[in-house]
Amino acid sequence: MKNKAVQLFLVGAVVIGSFAASTLPLSAVGPGDINWDKPVSLVERITGQGPVKVIPPELEGYGVKLTGKKGMLTGYRLPEGWKKAIGGVKRIVLLNSGSLVHDPATVLNAKIFERMTGVSVELIEMRDELLWPKTLSVAMAKSTDVDLFYIDRGMMDIPHLSAPGWIYPVDVLYPPEAQKLFSEGVLMSMRGIRGKFYATPLSLWSEYLFYRPSWLEKAGVEVPETWQELVVASKKLDDWASANLGAGYSGMVCSIGDPDSVYRLWTMITYAKDETIVKEGKITIDPEVWKLFTDLWVRGGTSKESIEYRWPDAPEVFAKGKAGLIIAGSVFMKKFGDPEFAGAIQGDWVVKPAPAWKGVDIRGRSLGEPDTWAINPFIAPEKKAAGMLWLDFFRSYQGQFNELYVEGNESSMKIVYDHPVIKAEVEFPDVRSVAVANHMGETFPPQAPEVLEMFKEYLHRVVMGEMDPDTALEKLEADIDLMQ
Repeated sequence: MKNKAVQLFLVGAVVIGSFAASTLPLSAVGPGDINWDKPVSLVERITGQGPVKVIPPELEGYGVKLTGKKGMLTGYRLPEGWKKAIGGVKRIVLLNSGSLVHDPATVLNAKIFERMTGVSVELIEMRDELLWPKTLSVAMAKSTDVDLFYIDRGMMDIPHLSAPGWIYPVDVLYPPEAQKLFSEGVLMSMRGIRGKFYATPLSLWSEYLFYRPSWLEKAGVEVPETWQELVVASKKLDDWASANLGAGYSGMVCSIGDPDSVYRLWTMITYAKDETIVKEGKITIDPEVWKLFTDLWVRGGTSKESIEYRWPDAPEVFAKGKAGLIIAGSVFMKKFGDPEFAGAIQGDWVVKPAPAWKGVDIRGRSLGEPDTWAINPFIAPEKKAAGMLWLDFFRSYQGQFNELYVEGNESSMKIVYDHPVIKAEVEFPDVRSVAVANHMGETFPPQAPEVLEMFKEYLHRVVMGEMDPDTALEKLEADIDLMQ
């Protein structure tokens, strides 16, 4: 009886203790301490605008020269309760895609965030092809070495990461009134398979056709309006360059050395046809899209070296005057106008919306997907709170203004384009407006990153002449079918 009484007492103590523990807060600090609608409404907080001012030396970092340039240094307001929520956090660690030399707005916004919150931001620069494996390894190990992940293929990677709970949901940042500030493509990029929001936009990236008018004139080539015309034009330019300029010059360059660049070209060609890649939940490859994609090399004049180029590499080749055509992102509207970066082509380059598909005639179609930040769910609550402040600030009017004005990326927040300084000073607003209006996107199933690697592998085999396009497509589709 005595033993039984002791057992009952212990069981009761465990039950009472467990109940008491379940009713206590899990942490004294964390995201729950933040009131996102105070001191003013969430929308009013994140859409505040400050004057455009000269950037002081203290907002420089990572070797990026910002002093003397202009940016929006104020405007955003921190939410009520943020200090308590972050507790004693002094530093957050974030992954970044590529070198920060290419990301001056990221550096500026990081320095502004540090000055506002007192939290130091450590940005780890990673090569694009290593970013996804690193993210997966950290998430699978439940490591706390990295606080925020950099996700540059939200429609593809967020479903993959959210399914097992490897990124932290942030629905509280996106009530209906906040969602209205962003396009459906941007919102889609941040949702996981459960329909929850798991990220916030860093920068929006559109793709455009850049060309050298002098080359086209000398080669007797008209500006291509469709993807089909682009294949023919690139071949004529390549023949002219070989005959008149010699080795090291090509009709067209592209970056297809990393999966992300392949992903952007694959989607934009598919979307130009007004089609999607995912059909009934499965990834498909349109045979006409595959033929057009491979024709850029098989029948066109795109350089084979493109298989070695990551996203910033092909534009550097174009900037040196070594090619007549390139498909590249909006940031290069600013960079190609910089004599230090592109001295060889000053006064001899033009940008137009991306080509249409013959018979569909929609110019400027590209992937309407921003690069995003997402929070590691295994970090401490106070670190999550600091991470959410970072997300809240970066998607703000101030943060997105700097992405567009300072760096030349597109803004994920639509109303930024109405700012008078943007209208007066940002490069090619009419061309940008066509692209932003025609953005397209879709949600991919979790196996998409692996499919993309296979797509890149078979594309490279075709480019190098190791396999004909039809055989490559047949084998690629068979490999994809094994995964679906």
